[in-house]
Order: sequence, then structure tokens, then C-alpha cells
Amino acid sequence: MVTGQHIVVFDGLNETEEVLKAVLEPQGCRVNRVRMQNRVEVSGHQETPSIIIVHDNDSTESTTNQLGWNEVPKVVIGSVKASKPENTTASTRFLVQPFQYAELIDSIESLLQQPQSTH
Repeated sequence: MVTGQHIVVFDGLNETEEVLKAVLEPQGCRVNRVRMQNRVEVSGHQETPSIIIVHDNDSTESTTNQLGWNEVPKVVIGSVKASKPENTTASTRFLVQPFQYAELIDSIESLLQQPQSTH
């Protein structure tokens, strides 16, 4: 785990943020939760996160792209459905609801260990 990583959770459950903070903040990561209604707050946010956690039924994919975060690794949590091939990259992980937090943590750690691409 690389110290100083920043993880953003779009909407989702309060519990998701709490669990990630409890597990990852002692390892040096920052975890923030952003709600869709605070889009103005997000737009003014200058720092690009290391990883984005997206709940697919929150329709946040387009928001992350609008913010210029389309290249940021993502963990997408949602129902069972076929993903669009053009949106699937090596830096995207999918979890089916209901999911275990251990799966989410493993996915995040896996993405954090990948070499960062330079664009």
C-alpha cells in the first residue's frame, strides 16, 4: 500500500465509507465520500483521486468522466449485468451486490499496487 493515496466514494452507503476509513486510513490512505448533490463541491476539487468507488445504480460514471477522472482506476459496485466493452479496462474492477467488504478492500489494494499510467 502506498502512503498518501486518495480514495473517493461516490454516494453509496455510509457504511462503505466507514469501513474503508477504518481499514485504509491507518495505512496512510485518505478516504472521502462525495454525494451527487454536492457536484459543485466536487467540481472545485483540484486533486485527482487515486481510486474511485462507484455504485452503478447511482449513475456516477458520467460524473467522473465530466470531472476529468475517466482515467482514474475504479471499483464499480452493482447488480449483475453485462458491462460495455469500451468502459472495461485493466484498471476497473467489478463487484456484484451483495458484496463483502473484504472483496472491496482486495480490489482497492490490487489497484493501488498497479503502476500508475502517465497520460
